[in-house]
Amino acid sequence: MPTLLAAGLNLPILEDLLLLLLGAMLVAILTRRWRIPYTVGLVIAGATVGLLRHQGVLPSGGGHFELTEEVIFLVLLPPLLFEGAMNTSFQTLRENSGLIGTMALLGTLGVILITSAAIQAITGWSWEFALLLGAMVSPTDPVSVLAIFKEQGVEKKLSTIVEGESLFNDGLVVVLYFLLLRGIDQGWSEVSVPESILIFIRMVGLGALVGLSLGSLVNWILQRIDERMVEVLFSFLLAYGSYLIAERLESSGVIAVVFAGLMVGNSGLRNSMNATTQMSMGLTWEVVSFVANSIAFLALGFAVDPVLVAQNVELVIMVWLASVAARALMTYSIGGIDQSVRESYPRSWLHVIHWGGLKGAVPIALALGISRSANMQETAPTMQAVVAGVVMLSMLVQGTTIQLLLNKLGITKRLEGRRRWERHQARSIAVETALEGLTDIAKTTEIDFTRVESIRSRLIRIRETIHDDLRQVLEDHPEFAAEQVRGVMIRLLHRQRSAVEQAFREGILSEDALRDVQEEIDLLLIQELPAPVPGSPEAGISESHLDETESSS
Repeated sequence: MPTLLAAGLNLPILEDLLLLLLGAMLVAILTRRWRIPYTVGLVIAGATVGLLRHQGVLPSGGGHFELTEEVIFLVLLPPLLFEGAMNTSFQTLRENSGLIGTMALLGTLGVILITSAAIQAITGWSWEFALLLGAMVSPTDPVSVLAIFKEQGVEKKLSTIVEGESLFNDGLVVVLYFLLLRGIDQGWSEVSVPESILIFIRMVGLGALVGLSLGSLVNWILQRIDERMVEVLFSFLLAYGSYLIAERLESSGVIAVVFAGLMVGNSGLRNSMNATTQMSMGLTWEVVSFVANSIAFLALGFAVDPVLVAQNVELVIMVWLASVAARALMTYSIGGIDQSVRESYPRSWLHVIHWGGLKGAVPIALALGISRSANMQETAPTMQAVVAGVVMLSMLVQGTTIQLLLNKLGITKRLEGRRRWERHQARSIAVETALEGLTDIAKTTEIDFTRVESIRSRLIRIRETIHDDLRQVLEDHPEFAAEQVRGVMIRLLHRQRSAVEQAFREGILSEDALRDVQEEIDLLLIQELPAPVPGSPEAGISESHLDETESSS
């Protein structure tokens, strides 16, 4: 049977993407084993691939995958922003809106001005070029930082502050970037300062209005349907649609995506979707975010010639130091005032907010876009190399040391007691599995009964020792008791879900019965302390709830 490849057709872009995903999976495995941030590993791998491509060892050019401005802005950025916004709490944003808003606006403007002044003094470039480069290296992307936060048990409030600032400063910087390019291309006599301010306000305000309006519309639609796949698909349409519509209206697509994601995450998930859809939505966007991040960070390394980055290494280091110093000044001044007034978080958090301002995909996308400017053909390659170098340096230095900073400041919750608790939990699971396996082995082999019982006795003694250790940890840390109960309940509910699905496959249950019980179990899985079985009085599941679900569909 003839195939496309047999017919002489080649699909190099598809092949490149498959290799990128394969590389991303290998990097994920290795970085977890070596305990380094995932995105740092991706950037290192990408730089290696980029060097090989620019040296001609690996194919590149026409027909092969290239990281362009369009790929980042139109393909990768909307899902990354949407997923981050969807998992950001409105309540926590409101509680810290002063700090997040001031850091995203005044803090970002301050970082741009200070960094640009340093660039102008170092390079002797015109102020417009220095401001452009200063703007391109100012957005933050805390992907790897937030992953470390989650692993180390850092408070959600700190994570929201870091992520919230990043979400909004990305949008503000993109707007400033386009205004600067417009001035460079058309001449500043055609773009006055008052006009630029009005354009800035219109782009940000209209982008927010587009995101809020489309998010509210999608939430209204989701309340009237009860089809899991359709609801997940609607979220994709919202993520990309809000970006494209805002850009068509000459406003900020980035801001629109952020507000659309906030609307769905804080209103749609809770009020418009049942528990099963909420879980499907979360898992789907987690995978999409992983793929988009993997492609973006892996491709960062070969977006610009590594040789050109090496030739400008001194400028890269100085620009990075200037941006870090500028961010420190703005963080400690703005954050210091906020912390003194509200005292709602420890002062040590300011160190993490400052050092956690890593650079990511947005600076690279902005740098790739300047090559279109007719007035920047000579300077563009150097600027692109500097931006790529600053991103890599930020990942390699800040990304690998943020965990050390968390440990030194004592911000993490993963203390020795928790390590003991989790270690004994793992051993308990292992010995229970061994006992279950021994019973199966005894049924299927001719091993002597007395030897089986001897092994069983040893395992039971080990289990008793482990249980004694667990009880001791619970005496020292009684707060783990609720976690233990919840862990048992979650394991029981997962087994029940699998059993119900197996009964459906065997024809014992109808699809309607399966969906009803799946929804009950999924609702229990997202509760803080779930009941052991669906439909029990403790579960809080009533027939009226099921009737409401059916009527909404």
